[in-house]
Amino acid sequence: MALNKSGQAIFFSLFRKVIIVIPLTLWLPTVGQLGVMGVFLAEPISNFIGGGCSYLTMYLTVYKKLKNDCKAKEEV
Repeated sequence: MALNKSGQAIFFSLFRKVIIVIPLTLWLPTVGQLGVMGVFLAEPISNFIGGGCSYLTMYLTVYKKLKNDCKAKEEV
């Protein structure tokens, strides 16, 4: 939010909780006979997936923009 990307922050918050955690919580207990452990594993797995998606988005949007801004300042 500090980077004026509140829309992306809200999206990734909802993405991690709604799109990833809920399906994993329902799916993991039946896969591999994980049972209750599958429910507990859903949260760290969603943190990993959500963090990776957030990093990739930040890299493709913010970091490249900062890099271009630094090059523009050097040319001036």
